[in-house]
Amino acid sequence: MKKFALLTVATALGLMGLGAGNILAASSTNGLASTFTIIALFSPTNSPVMSTNHNGAVTVYTETFTTKTVTITTKDILNLLAREFNTTFPAGAQLAYALGQEGFVVLDNKGNVFLNVSANAADSSYRFSLTNTDQSNISVIKGTEISTKNTSTTNTVVNITYTICDYAIYYADGKGNDFHFSGVATLSENGSENASTSVIKSISIILSGSGGGTFFNPADGRYDKGVFTTATWRATGVNIPE
Repeated sequence: MKKFALLTVATALGLMGLGAGNILAASSTNGLASTFTIIALFSPTNSPVMSTNHNGAVTVYTETFTTKTVTITTKDILNLLAREFNTTFPAGAQLAYALGQEGFVVLDNKGNVFLNVSANAADSSYRFSLTNTDQSNISVIKGTEISTKNTSTTNTVVNITYTICDYAIYYADGKGNDFHFSGVATLSENGSENASTSVIKSISIILSGSGGGTFFNPADGRYDKGVFTTATWRATGVNIPE
């Protein structure tokens, strides 16, 4: 079932920008609901604390460096987007990636597109994307693809996992955020196809990596520079027609 292999790598990864959740089959999009979990390491003072100790003829100067961690979640990403687009999202809104529309969207609680956040015409610095950083698309593939033929049709079932190198998620806006993380993407797909229908029964995408940059810190209300020691973006969907 070569069609599935092409759709999975070219469409699901070549287009995306995701997280985890259930598929929301909306009237206007097949949106994969997204979740982010990022652990950021940052300095709470952005500079060392200086102290001086005099003991007779000896003076000791001490610089004390401290760090803290903060977890950045999908809710925090939605808050960044609401500020960037100067809007308020409805109750139950979810971040998603729209297959076939090449970008991130925010969905309402019925799965309809509330706002396309893949670009912002009012902000030339804005970026929210998932990109193969060296364009290699090098992957290893594990699983099976089984085709059963009779005189009139061919039924095919695929159950395959791709592990793909060098993917990154980038976010930047006019408010002061500019961060990214990169790593290995793992995409698992189960699907079926016959003469009349082709359906992705389930799809799961995970990008795990590290990175950093400047980000709005929900813990202190400031823009901090930090390192993302672990960062994960997840996406899942079910029953997606092709």
